[in-house]
Amino acid sequence: MMASMKRGSIMSKKKIFFIIIILSIIYMGGCWNYSEVNNKIIVAGAGVDYNKEKEKLELTVEVVKPMMTGEKIEFESEYFTSTGDNLFNTIRNMIPKTGKKIFWSHAKVVILSQEVIEEKEKLLSIIDFMKRDAETRDDIMLLVSREKTAKEILKTDIRIHEIISFHLEDMLENQKSVSKYRAVPLWKFVDELSEEGISPTLPTVNVVNYNKKKISQIFGTAVFKEAKKVGWLNGIETKAFLFIIDELKGGVITVKEIPIADKLTNISFEIFNNKTKVKPIYEDKKLKMKIDIETLVNIDEIDENIDFTNEKNLEIIQKKGGETIKEMIHSVMKKVQEEYRSDIFGFGEIISRENPKLWKEIKENWDEIFIGLDTQVNVKLKIRGSSLRSKTIKIGD
Repeated sequence: MMASMKRGSIMSKKKIFFIIIILSIIYMGGCWNYSEVNNKIIVAGAGVDYNKEKEKLELTVEVVKPMMTGEKIEFESEYFTSTGDNLFNTIRNMIPKTGKKIFWSHAKVVILSQEVIEEKEKLLSIIDFMKRDAETRDDIMLLVSREKTAKEILKTDIRIHEIISFHLEDMLENQKSVSKYRAVPLWKFVDELSEEGISPTLPTVNVVNYNKKKISQIFGTAVFKEAKKVGWLNGIETKAFLFIIDELKGGVITVKEIPIADKLTNISFEIFNNKTKVKPIYEDKKLKMKIDIETLVNIDEIDENIDFTNEKNLEIIQKKGGETIKEMIHSVMKKVQEEYRSDIFGFGEIISRENPKLWKEIKENWDEIFIGLDTQVNVKLKIRGSSLRSKTIKIGD
């Protein structure tokens, strides 16, 4: 907990230091390009909505607003909104309200509304502009709003930073501690859109109530087929998805009703490391994907008195844990194959890399092959330890 707080504090200081440097550039005189830099507003993040009735994009930007309090510089969010036929036009239409050009080079997140990702042409136009624009960074993070609009996410009540876009960035950077969403920068989304044998995904964000106030929560995944959203994965399904694509590095898994000593026990595991290998097997003109998973965990929480030094108990726990992971994977694969028909796992890409000749033969029919693709899932769960105790706490008489 202390280490996490310390890391968060360091990250906050880095962001504040960065803003101070930018402001110094803006407000220091004597520079040849002072006028040019001073005529821009620094954008921290943005939300893109689409009004179907008016057939217009609506852009909301969160900008960094410095405030002098005594000898200290504090920062607040300020918001501007404009509309237009496309993103470039919408950005330019912001100038009459801001009085200055907005500066995108240090923007951290862009939130897309559901209306935007359901309109293939609109989404492609936005992504294409962001990729081509000289100011927009390739590592800017993309999110999908599960609320009615994207701009709602930028105007929540509770945040660690005064700038909500920085708060969202921190959550994305710490995805491995939760493993219920997958951070996707612009470059990765574009790569997965353009490559054969893989479909892209984006993390989803919504607003929840906390102590009668609103807070943003990143949780789950938007599933795409080509450039159109076709479905959603919840947090648990996203964790199984991360297992398959070998991007799960941490988080917690709860295994329920483990039969030990005539009792059904629930145990929570903290994941320390995971390695997944996916290999296509083509035999007798039949294709299947072999998925081998090795997961290293620690016993974190348990609701019964169990001796972990007993090898038989450990074997039962490890077996049940492996079965639970396997069930999670089969469940999410069935949903994606049957309901969404979108290869977000990149199986096609793996086949093209491992067996180019086979891929050349099947790629034209990959959509249909993927739906009925057989998988063989093998899970090896290894328990590293049980935190600081080998036995659970026993209450005396």
